[in-house]
Amino acid sequence: MELKATVRTEKSSSLRSEGMLPAVVYDKVTNKSIFVERKAFDKVFRQVSTHGVITLTFDDGAKFDTLVKAVAMNKKKRIAEHADFLIVSDEPIEVVIPVHTKGVSAAVKAGGVLDIVAHNVTVKCAPKNIPQELIVDISKLEVNQPVHAGDLALPENVKLVSDPKATVLVIHHARVSEEVVAAVAEPEVIAKGKKEEK
Repeated sequence: MELKATVRTEKSSSLRSEGMLPAVVYDKVTNKSIFVERKAFDKVFRQVSTHGVITLTFDDGAKFDTLVKAVAMNKKKRIAEHADFLIVSDEPIEVVIPVHTKGVSAAVKAGGVLDIVAHNVTVKCAPKNIPQELIVDISKLEVNQPVHAGDLALPENVKLVSDPKATVLVIHHARVSEEVVAAVAEPEVIAKGKKEEK
């Protein structure tokens, strides 16, 4: 994904009023104050979030492959106010990847409850190999059959950093509330009481 960027010389407040998003792009050597169009940033960020590479392009032809490391939000207006872009190279880095499910489990259809314990896992890979998501097919998953981080299918050249024994998701039996149990048990107690009176 590409995003046009411009070196920042104006005040952040004036840029925001013009629909721009103040930002910084940096690594161990570079540190530049820049701005990007807010709407363009929102569109790109919705697709790649913090785990996808965004190529910042400048008018002088310079390009930086980056990851979004932080976004400051205006809570009242619910819009981004500032972003930090980290310049990345081909060196492997650790990134957090979301875990999503597909399919429908017969156990869930029968009343089981899908418990997603971990919504994401940490992996290590070169920026160009960062997966957008990891998918778990739950169509054949049975009750009390956990899926661990080590069970996830990883793309080539992507290594798991999270504990492979950590539970990602599991299907539990549906829990019956205490009120329902008490309501079912009460008639039995009354029946026993009548028999004792005899």
